[in-house]
Amino acid sequence: MKKIFAFFLIINAIAILAQEKALRTFPDMESKLDVHFPIEKFRDKNGKPYPANYLEGKTSLINFWFSACAPCIQEIPVLNKVQEALPDSNFIGITYDNAEKVKAFISRHQYKFAQITDAEKELKEYLTVQRYPMSLIIGRDGKVKEVIGVVTEEKIPTILEKMKN
Repeated sequence: MKKIFAFFLIINAIAILAQEKALRTFPDMESKLDVHFPIEKFRDKNGKPYPANYLEGKTSLINFWFSACAPCIQEIPVLNKVQEALPDSNFIGITYDNAEKVKAFISRHQYKFAQITDAEKELKEYLTVQRYPMSLIIGRDGKVKEVIGVVTEEKIPTILEKMKN
């Protein structure tokens, strides 16, 4: 019985570690962890910069995407589920696509996040997204807590847990 219990504990520990690692698919982004996300460098739909403390006080999920990215399009329903589960969090999509293109895209794909468009310059200053889609979980302190690749159904429980903390 002790061997079965020990085996169960080991398997459970491995599963938890694998789940943690499943979110961290961008090792080149490690330097961004626990660092303020520079939302102030981005502009809202009225062309005004966001306040530096805009992301503070709530957890946030920021999704980097573009309209011709097939994996980006495939994850939209999953992202919307995460947003529905956490109505008191910020959900922002950031793309280099222009506002007109994004508006047309959203009318066909029901992407419910607030959108920051025309962000090519700002994206290049902050990071080089080498693979799309990419998402960041931002803590209540405005700092990056996790870097995530494609958001899948399997990752939802871990994302929800990290965003509730």
